Amino acid sequence: MTAPTTKAVDLAAALAQYRAGLSGLTDAGLERRAAEVAALPGWYASELRRMVDIERESRRTAPNQPPTRSRALRVAAGAAVAGVPAAVLSGRALAEYADQVPQVLLYSPAVAVGLVAAVVGGSWVARWVDDHRHPLAEDVDEADLNPLGKELLARVRAARQARGEVC
Repeated sequence: MTAPTTKAVDLAAALAQYRAGLSGLTDAGLERRAAEVAALPGWYASELRRMVDIERESRRTAPNQPPTRSRALRVAAGAAVAGVPAAVLSGRALAEYADQVPQVLLYSPAVAVGLVAAVVGGSWVARWVDDHRHPLAEDVDEADLNPLGKELLARVRAARQARGEVC
């Protein structure tokens, strides 16, 4: 048995580095990479295409996980930090024009938390209303489609095949 040549080792290292870089890409970045390697000829390019396809498939089959707690805490902290100056400025403006506002309310953390809660609650309500106005699509049998739906489906399939996706 012969020892691997440096060329084979270099190619293996390059492929491993390429594979490691794919996991850090966004979906749009992954699609851009797929388009870049789609037209390349040769064995190496076919390996790159195979890696991109594997990464696409793993993303499609991976369960959608809710955001982690640390991300939720970062969002809440960012909203609180953004809400405090707004609460202070609105309290000062209100105090300038109306002397009935107690001084405690101007710098109260409860005001900032209330504003953040109102914004977050408002976004949740807006999302809930939008989800109920526009429900998710349901799977439909291709035979049940009208001619316009069949034409649209044919266009989508043709566009996916042009991009190199498996239909």
